[in-house]
Amino acid sequence: MSKRYAILPILLVFLFTAGLSLGQPANNTSIMENNTTNVENATSLINETAPANETAPADETTLGNETAAADAKEASSVLDLKYIWSVMGIEPGPIIMVLNQDGEDLFGQAKYEPDSGENWNGEVVGSIAKDEVDLTLTAQKDKQLVTTKMSGIFADENINGNFSQVSGGKLVGKGPFSATYFSNETSSYTPAAIEQPKTEPAIQQTASATETAAIPNSVEITSTNFQPNSMTVQAGTTVTWINHDTTDQAVASANGEFDSGNIVPGGQYQYTFSQAGTFAYYSTINPSMTGRIIVKRVFHNVVEDADKILTGVGDISGVPIGMGGSGL
Repeated sequence: MSKRYAILPILLVFLFTAGLSLGQPANNTSIMENNTTNVENATSLINETAPANETAPADETTLGNETAAADAKEASSVLDLKYIWSVMGIEPGPIIMVLNQDGEDLFGQAKYEPDSGENWNGEVVGSIAKDEVDLTLTAQKDKQLVTTKMSGIFADENINGNFSQVSGGKLVGKGPFSATYFSNETSSYTPAAIEQPKTEPAIQQTASATETAAIPNSVEITSTNFQPNSMTVQAGTTVTWINHDTTDQAVASANGEFDSGNIVPGGQYQYTFSQAGTFAYYSTINPSMTGRIIVKRVFHNVVEDADKILTGVGDISGVPIGMGGSGL
């Protein structure tokens, strides 16, 4: 039931009761006339008010629809920056940047491939509000993390503004930049090729099987033993251990005289024994593998001096005859 039909009976009863309470019989006609007039006025007031109240919900719905339409229009008016861009002014050459977009949020990648120097790749995040663009580029350059903040205005298919660079907590660069889009094929973007650093053994050098066989006083390291297990050399001899295992190996003397550290597969380790003695050693990777090097003193070979003795030129002492006492 509408509000006007609910209020009308209550108003009629009120007016009728008020008229009777006046208690003047002579004026009953006048009272009834007045009551009738009041009822007509109340009815007119209700009729005028009710349509306004009944149309209020419709006005609210219209306002809501208009707001939603305005929001949708504003969302559809966000500029599209989903392109591949060429950014100038930050590096000596162009930085190639690809941007993807989710509403006002921007994200993507960037790369720099100079004619000389090291390539680098980076990550990009940012946003757009109307024509104002903010981007942050983070990249690893020359083994340093560098962050570049770009703020600019999009107009005529370009972004122009200023940038600032920070590395290691210090401002390392700033100035103007410009970005121009040149392709909407964002899927065609590929990161820059980064050359991986080369690693080389610090101590050992690799040798082929033929080269190994030609190395004198060498010990072959296998996965289970040393070959030969024992070797005898003279003082001053250099012994070479060669790793023929498929994994790293290492040798060390029991008395701490030498320690090879890790020897890569195919690598070598050399040690020169200057003192006589027996040197036990083992594999620090597989301690059950043991071996020994026996080092002998160097003696003078008198046979080499026989011609001097027989010809009287000298003796094994190297002192001329007649100057060394009894002489020969």
